[in-house]
Amino acid sequence: MQRRLGQYIFTDRSQYPPNRAVEIAVQLRNEGTLSSAHVIGTRHDYEIRVRESRSRKIVWTWSKGKPFPPTTTIRLLPGEMREHIEIWDRRDDSGKRVPTGVYEVELVHAPLTASVTAQIYLSERDQPGENPPSGDPPGQLRPPQTGARVQATITAERSRVRPGETVKLTYAVVNTGTQPAMFSFPSGCQTDMEVRRRPEPTARYATGALTLWQLSRTNFYTMAFTKLTLAPGERKVVTAAWAVGNTPPGTYDLVGYLPTTGSKSAEAIGTITVL
Repeated sequence: MQRRLGQYIFTDRSQYPPNRAVEIAVQLRNEGTLSSAHVIGTRHDYEIRVRESRSRKIVWTWSKGKPFPPTTTIRLLPGEMREHIEIWDRRDDSGKRVPTGVYEVELVHAPLTASVTAQIYLSERDQPGENPPSGDPPGQLRPPQTGARVQATITAERSRVRPGETVKLTYAVVNTGTQPAMFSFPSGCQTDMEVRRRPEPTARYATGALTLWQLSRTNFYTMAFTKLTLAPGERKVVTAAWAVGNTPPGTYDLVGYLPTTGSKSAEAIGTITVL
């Protein structure tokens, strides 16, 4: 019998084009076998800080300017998880827009002392073939021009599902060219899949609000740059299980891609219907 808390941080993508805010998901999980209760007083449940990777300077603090809450207690049953979504508008604590570059998003929950981080790249360019600005991590590759050399698909084992069911999703990418296809990633996450709502024509949505489920939020990855090479004819296949839960009836988009440094590569689109 034990009490153990795990904290995790995810961003909605690893590379952000101009004017794209950063969506940050923070999670606290009771990974032990006993209920957990922590009195945190008038502190915030958690703190998020963004650091410039090279200088290690903190440029943004989530709690800055926020009033302190009344005395609270964090209670979690075994296996229970709390998740919050926060938005960083890419401005520092003084309100100035931060420059392009690599940043670390750091999280620490009040009951814990150690922090966890996620790494992101802020760009001022939205052309996938351009070289990254100077100051990027050494060895970083620009996004590949996949063109017709790489083909990708995403499929569900069943095209129609019901609430409460679980369905297997498969994303596959194959190098159809005659030369190796090389990809560079800002983390150990080399493939990602999403289930997305279809937007209403006149509605306005916050960043990431249309994403129902994302594979990278359910797994854990090393925060180090990685590479993938597909030889001619080589195929990479990834499967994942999506728990439909209480998703409302309707048709949803399936999206699979390689979350490469600088842009999404080998993106594939599919559909699934919830009855």
